Amino acid sequence: MNLAASFIMPTRNRAEVLRLSLPRLLRQTVPASDYEIVVVDDASDDDTADVVASMAAPNMVYRRQAERGAAAAARNRAIGVARGEILVFVDDDALVRSDFLAQHLAPHRARRGLVVAGPIIECTEPPAAENPAPGFFLGRHSNPFPTGNASVAKSAVVEAGGFDEGFRAYGWEDPEMYRRLLRTGVRRRYNWRAPIWHYKPAAYRRDFFQRLALEESRGAMGAYYYSKHPTLSVAFETKQLGLFQALDRALAPALRLDQRIEDARRTGIEPGSALWRLLMINHTEIAAGRAMREKLDREAGARDTGASGGGK
Repeated sequence: MNLAASFIMPTRNRAEVLRLSLPRLLRQTVPASDYEIVVVDDASDDDTADVVASMAAPNMVYRRQAERGAAAAARNRAIGVARGEILVFVDDDALVRSDFLAQHLAPHRARRGLVVAGPIIECTEPPAAENPAPGFFLGRHSNPFPTGNASVAKSAVVEAGGFDEGFRAYGWEDPEMYRRLLRTGVRRRYNWRAPIWHYKPAAYRRDFFQRLALEESRGAMGAYYYSKHPTLSVAFETKQLGLFQALDRALAPALRLDQRIEDARRTGIEPGSALWRLLMINHTEIAAGRAMREKLDREAGARDTGASGGGK
């Protein structure tokens, strides 16, 4: 039986946060018989499975990945399981109001072919109120398809081909998916009445070295994104633009950025200057993207050579 909606939630090693986020998804004003929550566990090694089991509900679906992948693969598995006509994408650290699902469904019922996005309000403490007040400017953003707070018809996602599992690490799978969704004819709608409180406890805040690792991933996935959509806008977004590359090639050796990053990682001492941190972070992203593009070019060359050889 089809349902009105399915929440799509990938998770990994966030058991304590799930204790806060899942109950709010279960306490929606939409009847429980009309929606489901599909949680795909990306091979967690904490007690995620036990936490989900402790909240057992008829509309809760749990699947576990045998091996760690990434968000794209986890979301695709959830989509394959989902029975809802509308898919509502949330992260495991999204804390929502009780009318969150109703606010997502309302625009879809008024008009077909929409992608609905809502505000993302950053917080380091859970909201004290069960239903904190939304605001027109609160958490406002211009991201057309943030998978921490977005909804779209399952049929559109299937027609677009689902998430590209070539995104094996953090970064850029959302905007890439949106570009393919646009080809199905969807239109964006922003609903400020459907916010999430994006809960990041102070203890989870990333330090400089975690940020470097994140930017390595983001840079590599940015190059992969650009290889699929080699447009000026994507080149600018992902720092694949020739100007960014040229500046980095000139500045990195002059400022000894690779050596500074290596020294910081070896000693565990981050730069005291915000400017140096920014320069090192940007260089890390650009260098990782350049390495990925070189890898993709080599792989494409090998395929071309193999195809030519096979035709002789």
